[in-house]
Amino acid sequence: MRRVGLSDLDIAARVLLHVPQTDWDTAAQQLIEQAHVADLWRKRHGVAHPDGGTGSLYAQASLLPRKVTSRCSAQYCAALEAVLRALAAWRMRDHRDM
Repeated sequence: MRRVGLSDLDIAARVLLHVPQTDWDTAAQQLIEQAHVADLWRKRHGVAHPDGGTGSLYAQASLLPRKVTSRCSAQYCAALEAVLRALAAWRMRDHRDM
């Protein structure tokens, strides 16, 4: 997956706000994994993944519905925390299985 910036985190959190909170952890993990797969595809084939996405979390999240919300709300901060937890767990993984 490409380097993650603040805009990646913001849009990923807003994607989570569009799904039930009980599904946030799974949704965040899937979003990160999909971005990683798209990045591997882009590196191998030199073009964006056929399902969209160029390997960035932002590009992958842009393909999904998201909620417009204040960045200061408690709900937004909780969603952002879920994204950060999933990203930390993903970074600890051994990615040779891809």
